[in-house]
Amino acid sequence: MKPLPLEPQLVRRPYLMLVWIELALLVFVAGGSAYVSIAELTHPAAPFFGFIPLALILLLALTIKKGWRTFYFDGISRIRGKQWLDYAPLLLILIVLLVANRGFADAPATTFVYLFLSQILLVAFVEETLFRGILIRLFAHKGARYAVLISSFFFGVTHALQALGGQSLEDTILQIVYAFAVGLVLALLVIKHRSIVLTIVFHGLHNFIIMTGHDPGTHLYDYLILALLAVHFIWLALTFKNRHPFTKDAIVPHVT
Repeated sequence: MKPLPLEPQLVRRPYLMLVWIELALLVFVAGGSAYVSIAELTHPAAPFFGFIPLALILLLALTIKKGWRTFYFDGISRIRGKQWLDYAPLLLILIVLLVANRGFADAPATTFVYLFLSQILLVAFVEETLFRGILIRLFAHKGARYAVLISSFFFGVTHALQALGGQSLEDTILQIVYAFAVGLVLALLVIKHRSIVLTIVFHGLHNFIIMTGHDPGTHLYDYLILALLAVHFIWLALTFKNRHPFTKDAIVPHVT
């Protein structure tokens, strides 16, 4: 078995690609939200319309360039036995969210369908592919530790865009820290198991539960989830380090 070679242009200019990713998110996501506000659109999925062009671009690029395997979309078939336990804390986090939001708010069934599909197929697919797929591969040559940190850092910083919607500074800072912690765990899961599909599912369900539940009225549950994420990350880091070195070969998918 030998490592799947990294694309030379990605290795030469990873930071330039990072800038393009952040600009694309700023233009499409922030621009889309601004358009929805100006046009006063009321469709449940309207706030996420800006993700549609990004999702289409990624779908075309991954298909034309045959990059599905390169960015970990085929790894779920290799997860077996006790490896599934690494994902158990994610289920616990979803349960905590359900408890915090007191189940689901009253809304038409179509609203739930639109929100579920928009979170899974648009938001989660785009953000996981960019931050846990492309960014990790971009910086694979610097080792797993660096790839995890830089992808998680920019995932957290990108959530500062929420402040454009009038969110308070305190809530924005908490969301950045929260997103950074989620990013650390999901990035390490992707690197450890070379699978991005389950992180997409978790990401989508996480957002869906938050958007369809009642407002908890407190940040207590956010801090509880942050604690769970911290323990989860430490566990993943320790077990990962014992099995694989934090090197490029631990990140890059292998072919026979």
